[in-house]
Amino acid sequence: MAAAHPPVTWIPDGAELLRTRRLVEHDLVPDDGVVALVGAHHFEPGDPLLGAPEIPRLRPVLVALAARAAGATEVDGETQYVAELLHLALMVHDVALGREGGRRRRVARRLLRRSVSFLTGNHLTLRALEVARSRRPELSDAILETLREFADGQALVRTLQQGVVPDQEDWAHHANTHTGALFGFCCRAGGVVAAADLAERSALGRYGRALGRVWHVAEDVSALRHGDAGHHLLTRALEGRPVLPVVVAADHDPAIGRAWADLVVSPSLIGAEHLAGRVLAAGGLTRAAQVMVRDAWTARQALRRLPPSPFRDALDALPDRLARAAVRGAPRAS
Repeated sequence: MAAAHPPVTWIPDGAELLRTRRLVEHDLVPDDGVVALVGAHHFEPGDPLLGAPEIPRLRPVLVALAARAAGATEVDGETQYVAELLHLALMVHDVALGREGGRRRRVARRLLRRSVSFLTGNHLTLRALEVARSRRPELSDAILETLREFADGQALVRTLQQGVVPDQEDWAHHANTHTGALFGFCCRAGGVVAAADLAERSALGRYGRALGRVWHVAEDVSALRHGDAGHHLLTRALEGRPVLPVVVAADHDPAIGRAWADLVVSPSLIGAEHLAGRVLAAGGLTRAAQVMVRDAWTARQALRRLPPSPFRDALDALPDRLARAAVRGAPRAS
């Protein structure tokens, strides 16, 4: 049996992100520039937070595609770096949120293998503001708005870490203030680069937020369907992050919600594996996939305000590709 991979390694394969990236290849900043910008001393070599070189960084791709779709003739690297800095800051804070106290901290260390602190996240957010101020000061308000949304989502996580059973409203709030806020910033920033009017920037922001919700679901659906489901649920429980397949399965069977709350308070791999089986049996993946398809349609509708172009077409195709990749998994090599 092939080894299971975290969803970040194969959702992009199934979604054909490499093909999408090639459309704006000449606009994109080099991947190693992110490490140089944030300071290598904040990360160890091969740190999973920095991603893998064979996986396209979606944030710069979104900035470049949105800018080109809105009519930009060139795309500056600084705006892409700001998007990637915000992504790294969000990931660092996600990790730090799940690492307090006794057993939770010990389990998280085994899973993540290194110490990450809020100080690193704060450094990253400050660097994002500095980079924006030096080249595109008009992005500063958007950065602050995105950071406020991140903080709202993290406040919810703090509540859920007490063993509160999340409902669909909690999931939507977290998705909107997490990946939704990040992708929304990326696409709005592309509109700023293109000097697009307010209506087009707003449309791009709505697209990015809906796309972020699709990605949010796709990570969980793909990991539970094709990856190491128990390990994935344990990691999410440590983060206090609501998992839509669990949430919708708990609507069908309230005992699943109680089992999730128990896992958050007392994390264990055995408990996570047992819960994963119950979520699958209750149809959690099917119900979550329906939400993913709905949000993919919402994302595509937002693009109708932009003029036709190959770049708009690429944005239009992305939500459906993500949804299909989550359900089908990565294509196997022949």
